[in-house]
Amino acid sequence: MFNELVFIDGTPSSSEPYLGGDPYLPTAIAWPKGSEGGPLLHLATFPAAFINKYTNFNLDSQLVISIFTPYSKTSDAYIETIMTEGGKVIAYKPSVLQMGAYADPITPSKKITVFENPNEDSNENGIAKIGGIPAWIQDDENLKTLDYALQINSSRLNKAAPYHKGILVGGIGYLMLKKNIPCQDIDAGKFLIQTS
Repeated sequence: MFNELVFIDGTPSSSEPYLGGDPYLPTAIAWPKGSEGGPLLHLATFPAAFINKYTNFNLDSQLVISIFTPYSKTSDAYIETIMTEGGKVIAYKPSVLQMGAYADPITPSKKITVFENPNEDSNENGIAKIGGIPAWIQDDENLKTLDYALQINSSRLNKAAPYHKGILVGGIGYLMLKKNIPCQDIDAGKFLIQTS
């Protein structure tokens, strides 16, 4: 059995995991920028309590974890950036209002829920899931200070965000996090993309 991530219609709040839209970033945190200097796309936000529930992480339950990634609809230049640098991951206490700095966010946003899939998990199971066994497309990623939390596959993401296809370049995105995050951290982890 494994915990499959499913994207469903509905307007999420800051206390739920969600795909797209804008994050509830506090004004004290600057919107993450890529190496080219432009704002990154907000991909998803997961409450720390949600991650703790389905994994062995010990994150402050008042925090949320937001993933930001390079992306462009008009140029393929983001592909090299996302493959070499990955996306940025921030842990913070959410504000009451959403902040928007990316001109074309994923809309409408989607709620992210968990389906207890009765099938056996394996390192070949490339579906979107939280916890379980990572399905590395290339070499296993061994980042000394970060551990695997969840993965999102390209086909499911393309269906959920049809106007933002190609974010994961046909592969899988892996959220890697520090095992213990006790407070706000603008370098809480990394979002890695692997493709064949």
